Amino acid sequence: MARRFNRRKKDNKSTKRIKPYFANLRRIKKWKHLNEARKYVLNLSKYQLNDNEYVLLAKGLKFIPTPKQKNVKRCILKDFDEFARKLRCKYHFDNGADSKIHPFRTSSGFQPPYTCSLLEEYIDKTKLELSSITTKTFQDNLTHSERNALSSLKKNLNVVIEKADKSNTTVIMDRNQYISEAERQLLSKHYMQVEKPNLIYLQDLIQTRINDMHSRGSIDKITLQFLKEKNPSLKCGQFYLLPKIHKLQDNVRNALINDLCSIRRLPPGRPIIAQCNTPTRKIGAYCDYFLIPIVQKQLTYIKDTTDFINKIEGLELPTDALLITYDVTSMYTNMEFEEQLNAVRNAYNNADKSNSDIPYPDVDDLIFLLRCVLENNYFEFNGKFYKQIIGCSMGAVPSPEISDMRMYEITQIIEYKFHQVNKILFHGRFRDDGFIIFNGTKEEILEFFDISNSCHKHLKFTFEIAHSSVNFLDTTVYKGNRFNHCQKLDIKSYIKPTNNFQYLHRNSAHNVSVFKGFIKGECIRHSRNTNDPSVLKTILQDFKGHLSKRGYSEEEINPIVEETTQKERQLFLRKREKTNSSHPHVMVTKFNPRVKGLKKRILKYWNILEADPTCKDLFKSEPIIAYSKHKNIGDLLIKSSLQ
Repeated sequence: MARRFNRRKKDNKSTKRIKPYFANLRRIKKWKHLNEARKYVLNLSKYQLNDNEYVLLAKGLKFIPTPKQKNVKRCILKDFDEFARKLRCKYHFDNGADSKIHPFRTSSGFQPPYTCSLLEEYIDKTKLELSSITTKTFQDNLTHSERNALSSLKKNLNVVIEKADKSNTTVIMDRNQYISEAERQLLSKHYMQVEKPNLIYLQDLIQTRINDMHSRGSIDKITLQFLKEKNPSLKCGQFYLLPKIHKLQDNVRNALINDLCSIRRLPPGRPIIAQCNTPTRKIGAYCDYFLIPIVQKQLTYIKDTTDFINKIEGLELPTDALLITYDVTSMYTNMEFEEQLNAVRNAYNNADKSNSDIPYPDVDDLIFLLRCVLENNYFEFNGKFYKQIIGCSMGAVPSPEISDMRMYEITQIIEYKFHQVNKILFHGRFRDDGFIIFNGTKEEILEFFDISNSCHKHLKFTFEIAHSSVNFLDTTVYKGNRFNHCQKLDIKSYIKPTNNFQYLHRNSAHNVSVFKGFIKGECIRHSRNTNDPSVLKTILQDFKGHLSKRGYSEEEINPIVEETTQKERQLFLRKREKTNSSHPHVMVTKFNPRVKGLKKRILKYWNILEADPTCKDLFKSEPIIAYSKHKNIGDLLIKSSLQ
């Protein structure tokens, strides 16, 4: 007995020696996890975030907490009823010809009568199959303490949470500090405070013009229904700011992130006016439809990164060519209404109006509607009402096109006055960012920007002139190995200094296809943007490392990366051709990780339709499921107004 007791006592001693070791490991692991979380959050407020709040916010504003199990089956059956209605509508109205969808078609909610026995049999059997679906247990992707942290942040009215401008960093600001910065901007020449606007009068004014246009044949019936659809929850726009943390110096930003700086000054914010449910929202979308093709015909137009790469990669350049980028400061908000409308009028009058499936509006009608959008941009902030009196708002649908048209006029004037314009080998512009290749001296190109900064009383141009390397959009354009061999510029992906690589967390309640699609999309982007295989290999290796920190495994990363790198780069630079293929049959429902085999149940009885000639022709392709998202952390924490 004594020996047995002593052996047990010895084991207890060894356990006591091991326990502190594992406890210390857990402490170190928790410290590293918290230290990593702080990289994704910038706290500019006086409120001290606790560890759980840091970990929660580090998951990202797009992170979706595991949805509740309540009413899962009922929601799926409701969504299938809408899918069945669409199938019946297709059978009832589709004549089998490939017809284009009207750009302003709205859902009528029409319930077709009885179609055919086989289609009804498919609907009934599938609905019965879905009614027997079972939900499986699924572990919550937030811990109990993280759920409490989410609840406490929602209830905290003393702070404002926003996504940083040009970065995924989550920024925490004091409410009073945020209001002060917003009011500083609202006291500028661009805005004026007004009494509560009469939105009903504005809506009636627009509707009168719309009816008149329809009576003259400028608007077809479907467009009229879209524009005349009454909005029961008519409201003003909502003003908010996105903090420009990239304006902070790198050492200051890093000190704030690591909580090593006591000064919590708020950087300037980018003003955004959300225009959901405003009287001018739909007419803005209608006008924008006709302005986009005109902007795309501009000589300096750059559609996106792919378009930019295709335009400059074919150029053989002299060795001493200068690479220049420029930025137009606050382009949207620094143009007068009249100059913008005159630019639209001139461009619209000279545009080709033959390629459109719907009637083009008269120029006077278009200008009237755009004037309504610009001059009646009412919005609310902190219980007060304002109106923008200079420039387009970032948030209005036609703002990019209106500003582009005026900016194109200005650049044409600058080039006309520039004496060395024949030395410009390439000039492209994406919104307010421009790229120039110049076969001349630095002193000569400075004249271009002297003219630029004196041709408009509000607009100012900032620029960078380089001999070997510049950053433009999400690329770095430089003179590398390819340039040394064949005088063609080299390109690689550009990573901004403020990028903290806060990718969508793998534990978010998204469908698996979302994570795979994101990885593939980023791999394609890097492969498209980088012409040197050795540079691409380094970029993708770094990308994989950042993904692993966000919970992705090598088993799902490596096959996608290998598949992408094995393809030729030119495949990613091709323009996508529009096809006349039939539109897919889509069932839209919310994704829930507790539900498995939903698509299998939708397809189980699909082959029934092949027995009917009409159904076989109409429903050739299998239906697909499109998942809409539940509320993410950003939806739960970011408030549309301060009220």
